Amino acid sequence: MIAFPLLFTPARIGTMQLRNRIAMSPMENLYATGGGLPSPRTIDYFTARAKGGVGLITVGASAIDARHKEVPNSLHFASDDVVDSHRALTDAVHAHGAKIQPQVVHAGPDGLAPELHRIDAVGPSVIQSNITGTPCRALSESQFADIVDLYRAAAVRVRQSGYDGIELHAAHGYMLLGSFLTPWRNARRDRYSARRGDGGVAAVAEVVRAIKSEVGADFPLTLRVSGYERIAGGRSSYDTQRIAPDLVEAGVDAFHISGGVIDRLVTQMVNGSHYPDGLNIAAATAVKRAVDVPVMVVGRIHTPELAERILHDGCADLIAMGRPMIADPNFVAKARDGQSTRIRLCISCQNCIDSMETRQAMDCAVNPRAGREAELSAVAASRSKEVAVIGSGPAGLEAARVARLRGHRVTLFERNQFLGGALLMAATVHPENQPLLDYLLREVTRLGVRIEKGIDVTAELIESRAADTVVVATGGRLVTPRLAGDDLPLVFTGREIRNLLAGAPAASTAAKLAGWQRFAVPLLRGPARALLHPSLIRRATRHYLPFGEKIVIIGADLAAIELAEFLAERGRTVAILDPGDRIAPEVGDKRRAEHMERLDRAGVPINTGATIDHISNDGVVLHRSHGRGDTLVPADNVIIAGEVAADTSLYDSIKERIAETYAAGDCTGLGLIRKAMLEGAHAATRI
Repeated sequence: MIAFPLLFTPARIGTMQLRNRIAMSPMENLYATGGGLPSPRTIDYFTARAKGGVGLITVGASAIDARHKEVPNSLHFASDDVVDSHRALTDAVHAHGAKIQPQVVHAGPDGLAPELHRIDAVGPSVIQSNITGTPCRALSESQFADIVDLYRAAAVRVRQSGYDGIELHAAHGYMLLGSFLTPWRNARRDRYSARRGDGGVAAVAEVVRAIKSEVGADFPLTLRVSGYERIAGGRSSYDTQRIAPDLVEAGVDAFHISGGVIDRLVTQMVNGSHYPDGLNIAAATAVKRAVDVPVMVVGRIHTPELAERILHDGCADLIAMGRPMIADPNFVAKARDGQSTRIRLCISCQNCIDSMETRQAMDCAVNPRAGREAELSAVAASRSKEVAVIGSGPAGLEAARVARLRGHRVTLFERNQFLGGALLMAATVHPENQPLLDYLLREVTRLGVRIEKGIDVTAELIESRAADTVVVATGGRLVTPRLAGDDLPLVFTGREIRNLLAGAPAASTAAKLAGWQRFAVPLLRGPARALLHPSLIRRATRHYLPFGEKIVIIGADLAAIELAEFLAERGRTVAILDPGDRIAPEVGDKRRAEHMERLDRAGVPINTGATIDHISNDGVVLHRSHGRGDTLVPADNVIIAGEVAADTSLYDSIKERIAETYAAGDCTGLGLIRKAMLEGAHAATRI
């Protein structure tokens, strides 16, 4: 029996027959060649999702004009010589039973034409790009007609390339058609005005009709729009459902309902965990009730259970997922085969977005193989080896998982009585991390990895076990700055908090606790500690914490600010002090902005560039750089977060004895989940 019968009912978009109702939504990944063609990396990436069972793949924004691109190496259909390269992609996807279509765009006001080609970007009105800040030039009607012809020509190349359909991007008030369709950016007064009674559909309808007239009415065309733009001056959901029938009349075969509008950090386009799941369902429902063509919905739909419920409730006909398909290319196959608990869920960490800014190509924190399908292929090993993995954080768990998948005999050593390493605390204070911890623990158990807990590993022990290969993933060393007054009883360090969770506080830490707490904590050193799942700890700490009402956290790395959010959610008055110039320097702008919003809503004051004079029994004394005197930040408790430093001492000693020894995770330096998972997988694929 199929676990999700509606999801796996075939569907149609016009003449396109789909094997199920799950689509991969379009996302930029920067994998294309410098000339804007599908690269081997592009083909491997999409082929993996086709093999994983998805019904429809929509390739990210592909330009109709090579001068007006969203990113320098955007895929494009601007010339006839691209057809063969695209045909290689469509053939690879079709070989595994999926359908594929490109999202065709003119970047309009949000393109890089001024920066790359020294020509004006164009739009419905004079608009400042949310990406570069450069204003565009308003198009005349005749100039827009020329662009319609470019759409027409691009559509011909799309069909010649073997694609099964085409998607037009008119969502998020973004790029050319999205800008024409929204009153937020379209200030025209002619027939293309978005403030007319017809809702500004004229420009989009002209493009739809032109494409259909050129490639045939039988070539399926999906239109992506924001159901609700969620901005003052933008389009409401009831206006979207009102204009939808006019767009169907023009030739639209299906709607892809997203939400929100563009900003510098694509806040409403790639929604963080502070947005509700399925946030665009209501708008999609309204459109579905207004039209007789299929409606697809996207936006924080991360589980097959939610997807099935959306279909069951009649809110949409198809489900689009973006980041869940990055996190697990086999999402669909696992759901189909009744193995949904084995799906590696997206944790909404925004690494996929931030990576394109910092590393110029998309990667995934929880799935190191995304975009590295060939490099990190978990092929069966030519010889099964005895592999010792030391440390059960994300690097160790991923190394053990992949090595076992490849056929090696794996033993996982952990010095504590519980598994998870630093990920355990990360999942406790930031619950979005918990699905990754749960997935890794389930998989190493399912695969039969031998697990030995409570083992303080030495090089001599590993040598005595006759291991062929060793992966050292013991984590970093937490370095705490020394401050005057840091020995006072109200002060805890980051290491002390970790040890408290481990049930192994030092005597000096235990002395800071009430008597019954000192008695209770050692009970957690044994098997009882394994029962304390992060979700249980989160629930328990809503009723009790061993801290006073006012807490000052010294430090503002990611771990510190997630701890601040955790404590503030539990009614504590929290303040953050840090000598640096910004919070969470380890992450990108998008993730940082989301944490800043959470801290602001929680009322947490943040002082960066802070000079700490000393800690007193009343709190933390700051030295003012301007004005007279010092100022006291009152506190019942002070937490000095500290920083993670590399610690390869165990790796170095084992490497002297066993040649094939690898280091992974924070023991080589802080790098968060992404670095840990990547290094763990990389080590396991080299064995």
